[in-house]
Amino acid sequence: MIKLLRSFKYAAAGFLFCARYERNMRIHIAVTLYVLYFSRFYGFSRAEIILLILTCVSVITAEMLNTSIEVIVDRISPKYHTLAKIAKDAAAGAVLIAATAAVIIGVLLFWDVEILREILDYFAARIFAAIALVITVILTFMFIIMGKQRKRHGVRKK
Repeated sequence: MIKLLRSFKYAAAGFLFCARYERNMRIHIAVTLYVLYFSRFYGFSRAEIILLILTCVSVITAEMLNTSIEVIVDRISPKYHTLAKIAKDAAAGAVLIAATAAVIIGVLLFWDVEILREILDYFAARIFAAIALVITVILTFMFIIMGKQRKRHGVRKK
């Protein structure tokens, strides 16, 4: 049982490392939270909700794997090497593909002018909800830009 609890502790530490040091991870987390919040305005089916969750999780997972690969490559190849660059670029490409698919899925699910109008009306009619939304956007922006930068080696430079 203790080994199991430790494994959860290590997994949480890995997630927190990515959230703390990777700006793109913070962006993915923020977008996921907004997607889940705004999905309540839509009458999504169970399958659509599952699709949204799986899409968000796939992007966050890809970002964590990308970070893992970057950290390993930086550790074993601190100086520039073409293969190190390829490994890092391929991992970043995987995130790009997952994120692009997420955007396409998001547009297909969320692009409904009627519901978008209803969302605007909802916030226009509820000043406190509108203020809360603005505050969360400001806090989200701060969350994204205020994270620490992980020290990187010159693998991308030639």
